[in-house]
Amino acid sequence: MSKNELYLEKDKTYFSYIRWDIINQVPEGNHRILDVGCGAGATLLKLKELGKASEIFGIEINEDIAGKLSPLLNGIIIGDIESIKLPFNEKYFDYILFGDILEHLINPDKILNQYKALLKDDGFIIATIPNIKHFNILLRLIILDEFKYVDEGILDKSHLRFFTKKEMENLFMRNKFKIVEINPIIYGRIKILKNLFRNKILPGGSFFALQYLIKARKKL
Repeated sequence: MSKNELYLEKDKTYFSYIRWDIINQVPEGNHRILDVGCGAGATLLKLKELGKASEIFGIEINEDIAGKLSPLLNGIIIGDIESIKLPFNEKYFDYILFGDILEHLINPDKILNQYKALLKDDGFIIATIPNIKHFNILLRLIILDEFKYVDEGILDKSHLRFFTKKEMENLFMRNKFKIVEINPIIYGRIKILKNLFRNKILPGGSFFALQYLIKARKKL
């Protein structure tokens, strides 16, 4: 089954989330923003609505979803980011977004290097990456001997790569990025424990992070 076929199987809601965690990392301004794997464009459109972007561009593999975006964005490219040719000039973007994308790639290092050239010297990459160290994954692996793929989440059946926080940091550092922020994303009841982990009252905060949000810039 091809990548495109995997994405065509997904429920439409998968493509329509507004990523407030990413939006909150972008200040107001006339920014030029590229969202890699933009889905239905909800995050890009909200960034523009909030005065955080003047030009918004997207890349999306699902043609059915992306085709409807053409009149709403400044530009949309349809295709697999590991094979398409990019039409943008170097240092074109203020922000490049990879919301739950790098784990889907055969070669995330190659893509980070390729897109680094499109980023302004004072620009940022913002990425979210699932945390394979999450306690639910480890418990199922250790106790139930289970590593079962699902339609959505950390073990999404379209994921090709798996990362811990340390390996996320290594991914960016070896591709000559400086990480400005790396923060755990914790949902649900577990969220009430976040301050305990931050204050080091309890160890092992990384076991409760579903994802990490990374904000990075180029090393000059």
